[in-house]
Amino acid sequence: MLEPPYLKLHFFREKMGLDSDAYLKIEPFRDIFIRAKYDFADSLYKFFDEIPETRMFLKHYEVPGFLRKAWAHWFESLFHGPLDDAFLGYLWKIGIKHVEVDLDQRYSNLGFSIARQFCERLINSDIPSHEAPSVSSVINRLLDFCMLVETHAYVEAHAGCNLEIIRGVADRVRNKITTIGGTIQRLKRNMDRNDPAYGIYETLISESAICERMVTDTRTFIEMSMREPEIAEIRLEELLSKVLGSLQALERFKGISAEIDLTGTAPVILGDKRELESMFHQLILNSLEATDPKHPYLKITSRTDALLPNRVRIEVFNTGIPIKKEELETLFSPFFSTKFYGTGFGLPIAELAVRKNYGKLELRSLPGKGTTAIVTLPAVEIPG
Repeated sequence: MLEPPYLKLHFFREKMGLDSDAYLKIEPFRDIFIRAKYDFADSLYKFFDEIPETRMFLKHYEVPGFLRKAWAHWFESLFHGPLDDAFLGYLWKIGIKHVEVDLDQRYSNLGFSIARQFCERLINSDIPSHEAPSVSSVINRLLDFCMLVETHAYVEAHAGCNLEIIRGVADRVRNKITTIGGTIQRLKRNMDRNDPAYGIYETLISESAICERMVTDTRTFIEMSMREPEIAEIRLEELLSKVLGSLQALERFKGISAEIDLTGTAPVILGDKRELESMFHQLILNSLEATDPKHPYLKITSRTDALLPNRVRIEVFNTGIPIKKEELETLFSPFFSTKFYGTGFGLPIAELAVRKNYGKLELRSLPGKGTTAIVTLPAVEIPG
């Protein structure tokens, strides 16, 4: 089972002001709420029984009486305190369970609204008026926190299930493509180059290689979209040198002249190293592939952003044919590519990585010169 992210949940609990002092405000009235636990469970059951979609769930899924006991236990647990790891794990399991039973999370959130209304009625009827506002404040924050934890668990579990399916499909498809490509390669070795079928085999091998790259890029895009960035300080020149060096080592890029010319005003950026390395790999790869064969040249520069001094602007220029205006908007769409061997995922992956790391990415055509990819990212130090 997906483990609760305790450190993050502790952070949210602290920011919502749910410490031991908060529980002291509701402790004198704890028994009032605990005695009402089955009344709460009954009211919640009655509410959902009047909704056709949830009535079906109540009538045909749950063991008779189970939900009433579970809801009563949850309500009682709210007032025992404190919000320790055991309780956080209990809330987390509830969110995971909602995914397992395929419960629409909107109905779970609706249940919190009913719990809030129920508590307010108890406060108005049984709590002294001078104590009511502070008790109401704590309970509202408590319910908000419970909804946050359970929703977080629901989203993480749902995304995890989807990602496992995508990984499984991607692995199976890639294995099949590799098998097909390998078989065609073996058949081609025994064939005369003058045979008309030789060219067909070449095409099939090329297409299978494209499909394999497309599967890999699709998986990269989905995994990146689902993981949270781990923000850290990154030395820009080291990162760019590593990416450019690995690409220049490829045989097809050996004749391309490339240079890095960075200013010293913002040598360190903030971001997820793994994601930004993937982003620059895609941008530099695209730029190397697009260079003018007669004048193959690429240059990477940086400078402080004129409007945002705490950000650095990195430009990747190539001498290739400037991008047509009508293509600029579609280039960031998945599966769109101007290259015969392209997968259409390079720029979408780059844009996703930039966006997740609080930056911006744009392409700019320079008529008669080439094309520039412009990336703006947070800088560690504000230049003097």
